[in-house]
Amino acid sequence: MRPYLFTALFVLLCWPLRWVFPWHGYSFFLFLPAVALSSAWFGLGAGLFALALTSLAATFFFINPVYALWLSPQELPPLALYALTSIGIIGACEGLRLAARELSAAWRGRQDRRRTANGWAVTGSAATGLAATGAKAGARPRSGSVDMWRGFVLCTIFINHMPGNVFEALTFRNIGLSDSAEAFVFLSGVAMALAYRKKFESGRETDVSLSLLKRAVKLYGIHILMSLAGLAIFAAGAIIWRDPALMAMHGRDLYVKDAGTFVVGLVSLGHQLGYFNILPLYIVLIAFVPGLLYLARIRLELMLAASVLLYAATRFYGWNLPNWPIPGGWFFNPFAWQLMMAIGIAAGQMMQQHSLPRSKSLFVLSCVIVFVGAFVVTNGFDLSFGVRDAVYGWLDLDKTNLGIGRLVHFLGLAYFIYGLGVSGRLAASRLLQPLVVLGRNGLLVFVLLSLLAALGQVLLLSGHNGLGVQLALVVGGLCFFYAAARLSEAERAAGLIGRARPWGRRAGFLQAQPVLADSPGERALAPVSKASASPRR
Repeated sequence: MRPYLFTALFVLLCWPLRWVFPWHGYSFFLFLPAVALSSAWFGLGAGLFALALTSLAATFFFINPVYALWLSPQELPPLALYALTSIGIIGACEGLRLAARELSAAWRGRQDRRRTANGWAVTGSAATGLAATGAKAGARPRSGSVDMWRGFVLCTIFINHMPGNVFEALTFRNIGLSDSAEAFVFLSGVAMALAYRKKFESGRETDVSLSLLKRAVKLYGIHILMSLAGLAIFAAGAIIWRDPALMAMHGRDLYVKDAGTFVVGLVSLGHQLGYFNILPLYIVLIAFVPGLLYLARIRLELMLAASVLLYAATRFYGWNLPNWPIPGGWFFNPFAWQLMMAIGIAAGQMMQQHSLPRSKSLFVLSCVIVFVGAFVVTNGFDLSFGVRDAVYGWLDLDKTNLGIGRLVHFLGLAYFIYGLGVSGRLAASRLLQPLVVLGRNGLLVFVLLSLLAALGQVLLLSGHNGLGVQLALVVGGLCFFYAAARLSEAERAAGLIGRARPWGRRAGFLQAQPVLADSPGERALAPVSKASASPRR
């Protein structure tokens, strides 16, 4: 009870800040210190209680109409941004608490690892013990090279989502006909095959379908919260710098005109904000995965043929999911982009079966495709041949419908990288381990980069576009993503070790108690008898 009383006290102590700072629609963000203090001192429960209490106070005392527990559609984005920010703070505090707890336990264990007569020592191979625990926890198989390229793509998305920064000229879309969108969907398909194909082929179709459904529902909720939070960032920028133009582009103007219709369109996925429209595509593509896996189980060529047929029909008949209330179709047409997901699944299956061919002729062809793409995009390598203007009109580079030019270029680029055979070595190098870490925590990093990129757009569009600001945004942002990903992994590892430890007494068994011991190689959990666990003299 005491932590919750102190949490309420922290909230009350933050209350006078509303009279210190100017009043506006985001004043309830002054409660964030209370959330941080409660989470840091008392843990997850107190942090969530602080979030609930401050959200209730914000709704009743800060958000119009005041003194009423009712939210108008206009007030949803600021509250969503506050909730996401608070959840991030709570998660960071909990991760630090768990990591600190495990570090403290490890230090104590090294000091008196043999002191407890009835205990557990950490000896042998950690890979065996932790792998068994990970298997029980439902850990999915991973590929270091896939994680590395996914981390690279996430960094590219972050930079490209802030138009006008100097680093944008360094991304690979400036030397090719495709960009990070194709790589994002392709790698998602590869990951789907690595995670679910064997389960699906072993007769666990229902389990795989339910797992995919849960993931789709999770991504849907994240998309709604992330879109509202991103909208709130632009609205805050428009208020602070008195720049209404920030709310007049990329679908944000509908919120200004009719917030209620905007919310309905957002929830129905019929209205998608610019730079926040990749997750709806991914959600729909997840619905295709069971069918694609089923066809791949029969024959891989059958899956690819069905996917190509749907793509061709989509391009011929103009199929797309409709926007609402604004006329038109989705920016990323899922009926066309499912082909890229299918190709990724096929590549992932061949990776698992070690049947992905290495052909000199295909490698030479991929080199030609990459060279031609670079030649066209750079206008003859800046020799002013007028190639770009002459060729772009008939290359079919339609991003909405995954144009043939984009598709062919990406496949050529992907096979070129595969043919070089360097992905495994790059993923194993210490220099690129940060990319692997980012790729392993793709969803977390994607949410963070989307919101930070929105903040970067606000700063750059409002005139704060100096080189120092751009460096801070890009370099600082990438370092922040890496720190958040490492913290997330430390939190998961702490929870994994905690679940691996048996606690309590059982008749006829040794009393289990965590004691860590040094070993020259890898480590694992192994029971220690009374005789071998006697303390050193």
